[in-house]
Amino acid sequence: MPKPTLDHYSERAIAYAKAVKARKIPACIQVRQACARYLDDFKRKDIVYAPERVEHVCEFAELLPHVIGPLTGELIELEPFQIFIFANLFGWLDAKTRLRRYREAFILLPRGNAKSTIAAIIGLYMTFAENQGGAEGLSGATSMQQAEAVFIPAKRMVEMTPDLAEFYGLEVAARSIYQTSTGSSFKPVIAKTKDGGLPWIAIADELHQALDDTQLNAFRTGMGKRRGSDPLLLIISTAGTNVAGVCRQEQLYFEAVLSGSMKDDRKFALIYTIDPKDDWTDFKVWQKANPNYGVSVDEDHLRSEYEKALQSPSHQATCKTKYLNVWTNTATGWLNQRDWASAASPGLLLSSTARTWIGVDLSTKTDITAIVVVQELPDGKRAIVPFLYLPKGALERSKNAKAYTDWIASGAIHATEGSASDHAAVEDMIRALKKDYQVQSVLFDSWQAAGMMQRLEADGIECVEFGQTAKNFTAPMIDFEAELMNGNIVHDDNPCLNWMASNISVRQMGPLKSPTKPTGQDHLKIDGMVAALMAYAQSEAVEAPKQEPFLMFM
Repeated sequence: MPKPTLDHYSERAIAYAKAVKARKIPACIQVRQACARYLDDFKRKDIVYAPERVEHVCEFAELLPHVIGPLTGELIELEPFQIFIFANLFGWLDAKTRLRRYREAFILLPRGNAKSTIAAIIGLYMTFAENQGGAEGLSGATSMQQAEAVFIPAKRMVEMTPDLAEFYGLEVAARSIYQTSTGSSFKPVIAKTKDGGLPWIAIADELHQALDDTQLNAFRTGMGKRRGSDPLLLIISTAGTNVAGVCRQEQLYFEAVLSGSMKDDRKFALIYTIDPKDDWTDFKVWQKANPNYGVSVDEDHLRSEYEKALQSPSHQATCKTKYLNVWTNTATGWLNQRDWASAASPGLLLSSTARTWIGVDLSTKTDITAIVVVQELPDGKRAIVPFLYLPKGALERSKNAKAYTDWIASGAIHATEGSASDHAAVEDMIRALKKDYQVQSVLFDSWQAAGMMQRLEADGIECVEFGQTAKNFTAPMIDFEAELMNGNIVHDDNPCLNWMASNISVRQMGPLKSPTKPTGQDHLKIDGMVAALMAYAQSEAVEAPKQEPFLMFM
């Protein structure tokens, strides 16, 4: 394929990608992967790059004014990362059909990085400047207020550029922008409806707030009806607090596409955050997550938020989520997530000869039931392997349905039939574990467990009641946290248990402590970690077998 003649916008996009790849611009691994992908794609023959389309959309953008902040009224001057977004979304075409290559985009930007401006430009351009008759542009969110966070800037852009409005024949109403000549419109919509229409451009704004994937599915279904065309779904958000929610699960999929572990050539992702090994208390890494640092992201303001986070643990979660795009709970978590991630040992196998303890947290009718094995390793470490159960009926009513579905598919959760927890399946698993491993005892919360304990004890399985009191949890929680920090805890990297480990918080009552969910976040489950603590407590309470003294005879 002959190399296309590049306009200066495409040259700037390429220059940005090269600078990121060469680490001249601070960026996280996801952004570096996106830039490497963009540069590598010029070598392909099944897709073509159309610099004239990039030039058209960028010139359109720079005819629009700023409508938020101190630059209000001045024309937009695109920053390199913004041009990079437009170059990807509008530059790459299928070589055969000449239709847009990317049909979905996932963009994660921290607060203050002109997220709404980018979304408004894309919404206006695709709805009114692509000559698509009857184009339906939708700005969607969980509430009308949030849906208008993109629509209102778009509306003001049109109102403040009467020449542009006249050229495209645009009419502005309270909650719509309309083009009489084509019947195209751009409007805000909320997530309650399952009908996504036939969108040409659908924007899912602040998806981290979504209770479920209803609106996202409606958008995708509607776009699927536009055969032979190239609509776009734009997911643009900051990070949030529900790690099992639809936004985080979408992010994981798009990250898999970036890393190459998932093949999906229709998906574009640009995720600004920090790297897992970065120390968030080092202000230098904050620039990684904020591509508009020094422009719309004021350095003094960002440093002020940084200083607050250093001084106030309660402010840390908000800062990490909103300024660094690090998913975290609103409450102060108990475990250091870097330590927990370092303890992961995918494919960890249990030993048939090592001493083993089992913690069981029986669920209500529609919740997760956790069986967690804690095993003593030869080097004194503790290995943790969970067996998690969820009734299929619970998926219909859960905020965590998307994550649960994915975890069931991967084998991280075992799905049982019906809408109630299958305690018989739990009991069968305990018997199987007893048969295969050196189980010393099984720990239960007595709630709903009396009958099961009696049946297991009748078969010679030692069952111990573990009261859910701060007195019982304090010592094992202190020891567990210290041993995790010292590298003496390992786990099999089960994604659902990882989620629970990020959810678990601590209720402090003087010198005593107990595990709890984040305040007001009942959907953030911790059952697996509670069961792990119960088994861990028992493993620590039992003395290790004494070794016979070694005697040397002369």
